[in-house]
Amino acid sequence: MDNYMKKLILSFVLSIFTGYITANNFVQQIQQYGDNGDFHRMDSIYSLAKQQVNYQNDPVAAVEIHTTYATYLNSKREYDKAYSILKDVKKEISLLKDRRFSSDAQKKLLQSESIATYEIAYGLWSNNKLDEAKKFAHEAIKLFEQANDTSRLAESYNLSGVIYKNSFMLDKAILMYKKALKITEQQKDYTLSAIISSNIATLYNELEENQKAIVFSRRFFSYPQTDTLAFDYQINKISYLCNHAILLTNGKYYKNAIDSLQLATRLLQDNMPAGLKLYIYTNYAKALYDTGETKSAIKYYQKAISYKKQSSNEYNKANLDYLYGYMLFQATDSLTQARQYLSNALDFYRKNPSVLLTKSLLALAEVEAKRNNVKESYKLALEAYETEQKIQHKNFHNRLAGFEAELKTKEKNLEIISLNAEKAKNKIAYQTRIYIISSILILIILLSCIIIISLQKRKVALKLSQSELEKELRNKEIQSQQLIDEMNKKMTERYLKGLEDSNNYISKELHNNVCNELLATEMQLQQANASQLAAQLGVIRETVRNISHQLSTPNFSNISLYQMLNLYVEKLGALKSPALHPYIADEINDLSIPSENILEIYRILQEIISNIIKHAHAQNMYLTVSCTPSDIEVIVEDDGQGFDTSSSHNILTAGLGLQTIKERCNKLQGECEIESTLNKGTIIHMRFPV
Repeated sequence: MDNYMKKLILSFVLSIFTGYITANNFVQQIQQYGDNGDFHRMDSIYSLAKQQVNYQNDPVAAVEIHTTYATYLNSKREYDKAYSILKDVKKEISLLKDRRFSSDAQKKLLQSESIATYEIAYGLWSNNKLDEAKKFAHEAIKLFEQANDTSRLAESYNLSGVIYKNSFMLDKAILMYKKALKITEQQKDYTLSAIISSNIATLYNELEENQKAIVFSRRFFSYPQTDTLAFDYQINKISYLCNHAILLTNGKYYKNAIDSLQLATRLLQDNMPAGLKLYIYTNYAKALYDTGETKSAIKYYQKAISYKKQSSNEYNKANLDYLYGYMLFQATDSLTQARQYLSNALDFYRKNPSVLLTKSLLALAEVEAKRNNVKESYKLALEAYETEQKIQHKNFHNRLAGFEAELKTKEKNLEIISLNAEKAKNKIAYQTRIYIISSILILIILLSCIIIISLQKRKVALKLSQSELEKELRNKEIQSQQLIDEMNKKMTERYLKGLEDSNNYISKELHNNVCNELLATEMQLQQANASQLAAQLGVIRETVRNISHQLSTPNFSNISLYQMLNLYVEKLGALKSPALHPYIADEINDLSIPSENILEIYRILQEIISNIIKHAHAQNMYLTVSCTPSDIEVIVEDDGQGFDTSSSHNILTAGLGLQTIKERCNKLQGECEIESTLNKGTIIHMRFPV
């Protein structure tokens, strides 16, 4: 009785302070308190809402209120209570479909039905009721497609992928993840795209399809990033680099793995989590040991151990103990230390079984055998054998469960196909009768049409002649446009050719005339003992000589695009500020590009880097070069002062340097996009066809 009175008084107080609350306000307040974690007040608002809004006086609003409240119940992990409310919501919506509502009300009902179905699937998955969850997740996908809600559609595909993964139907899980990834990439939600790509890579790794796993893991590095200096972004990038390195190691690409881990270690900062440092250094040490660099591996294992006490991830700490202990056993005489670390790892794996339990048992058995403790070694080896049998038995049953679930799905699909075939037969019989009646009506209509057509022949003839004239005019316009395009192309080529010829001419003039004159003057001044002035003239001569070399056209006839990029990066490495951070994909080395195209790409990069050095006042430059089967993709980014792109309709024509970049891109039949914000740097994104 006391609880009832408290709720009644609370409802009365709320009604005094809020007055008459509309249904929309109820939804907003439930969302506000739910987002803040104030679930007690959220429950009170929901109780008050049920008193004022119900399925009789405002069914559309009632559906929205119940759906919103149940969504937050799922976030509280009160899945059973949420399921009960959401089932009632779906039942009420099915009854309301026979009634007429405005278009806005119908959209709200469809949206509420879609969200309710998704939340049911989410709650069932959380309770490990995978078969039911699978059914509702597919229903949610259809409803979100009908509502054209692409954001929640991606979430539904993602949830289906998780459900299939937990059902050990890995191929189905990958298919669902790929559909979610396609939507998130179209929406340019690259943060979620990176997470989904990582999930796909993990599944391919479980299926031992290493190449596909690496391809999807690498996808993260091709996504454009707007806030690359943010602390969270740096942590995510380091984690993705490490995970990518693990996949490369699994595929036996040890050099590439070490390159990724080296980049990850360079990005580490003092204020980053200790657990992240332990994770990076552990995997770096393992990769070094795999390539035979034992001393370096020990150094990085000891670095990882220094962060062990600060780390809260027991699984990563156990992995460190196992890997370090096993390396000590294999590469050193420290049997006591190896035994200690392997024992620590084994204690954890026994309490938290993983794939490393068997390996740690066998490694410790080898250590005991080397210590002449044969009895203990046999005991550990026997335990390893029994553990492996259990793991294989479990994996077999998991795969079998996945096959059975997939078989059930196919059986249901066959049943649906059979029902659809029966419906199709009935539909064909009905359509046959309709066709006979329609044919008779058509004959009557045709006779009428013949009379009408004969009267309109002259009119049609006039229209035909007019359409032929219009067609001829269009053809002439197309030809004219083609001529204009061809002229523009030739003008661009002449401009670029003239620019190169001009550079070469100026280079020769500077080198052959000005430099020689300065040299002669320098020699005369040296003889006249004007050493200081002679030194100054020497500096001037060297500067003019460098300018002439920069203006001259490089010869790329005997080197590849990959070699040019690495030479240019090596040349820029001498810069102290801004510092260059390059990433050139290995696939670039496989490309065969004409030397004239390599020269154009070199000139484009030269112009961009020159602009950054002169105008951006940047501390860092980032150069990323990657490729797909059809395109070469180049991204140049700086953290300089940036500029306002809103002041010009086409920023590529705003200045002579940017206009030159555009014209060179056009010559390569490529695309160029520039994104810049004041005080937040500039990103130049280019694509060229292979």
